[in-house]
Amino acid sequence: MRVAIIYHSLSGNTRRVAELLAGRLAGTAEADLIEVIDRRQYSTLTAYTSGAPRAMRGEVAEIDPAEIDVAGYDVVVLGTPVWALAPTPAMNGAVAALRNAEGKKGVVFATSGGGPSPAAETLAAALAARGVRVRGTAQFERKDLENEAAMNGLVELVTRPPSAG
Repeated sequence: MRVAIIYHSLSGNTRRVAELLAGRLAGTAEADLIEVIDRRQYSTLTAYTSGAPRAMRGEVAEIDPAEIDVAGYDVVVLGTPVWALAPTPAMNGAVAALRNAEGKKGVVFATSGGGPSPAAETLAAALAARGVRVRGTAQFERKDLENEAAMNGLVELVTRPPSAG
């Protein structure tokens, strides 16, 4: 099984979960990490002052890579930080940049500094609109980025046998 783990990270939390997931999949799946970079550079301050309002509006950022071809993958995983209860503009851009995603299995995870957020479900709906069969979502708060039970749940979503959906 081949897995594309596509993520955007400003503080490093989402990158950490993506890397942990790739490590956990080693031996059972071939996982490629694809980091999405917003062409509009943000600092911690500008992420709040201009990035968060863009996220709230559901804006789509120009990103690198500009296209993400997932034809050779069985599962597409998207990881986003939560900005103003929403996926980042860069991850909205990643969904728009997907090529050959129709019919793929998908999983979404979100990382946040606080409580629950609809960001993962928002991103999952955008994936589903692109024809991806979303298996589920996972949420990681900063305090439990390496929570074993949460990571096990994410791994299970990614590796679930085809007969299980």
